[in-house]
Amino acid sequence: MGKIYSVFDKYCIIDIIVGFIAGFYMAVHHNDSQLWVMGTIFVIIFAFIITLIPIGVAVYSKVKDSEEISIAQLVEAYLLNLAMTAVCFGFGFVGGSLYIGNYIPDNGLLF
Repeated sequence: MGKIYSVFDKYCIIDIIVGFIAGFYMAVHHNDSQLWVMGTIFVIIFAFIITLIPIGVAVYSKVKDSEEISIAQLVEAYLLNLAMTAVCFGFGFVGGSLYIGNYIPDNGLLF
């Protein structure tokens, strides 16, 4: 396992926490017409910012230990950050919507 994955494993909890908090925040402030655009942009930018940490470690390892920088591992770290943040954002949004009551129950009807 490379240094990129070891750093990713240490910081992935930040994705989960921020995703839940952002989803809950968006559920509370659900009257914005650009809600999903703002949520999508937030998730993409936050995942990129968190991926900068493994990129920094990869560059440091390249300079210090002459290790190869694996672009595939960096792309995988970004996609995993993106997925973890987006899924937790969705769960936070649904949980927040249920908590504050801004949902419409369908009473089990399909149509």
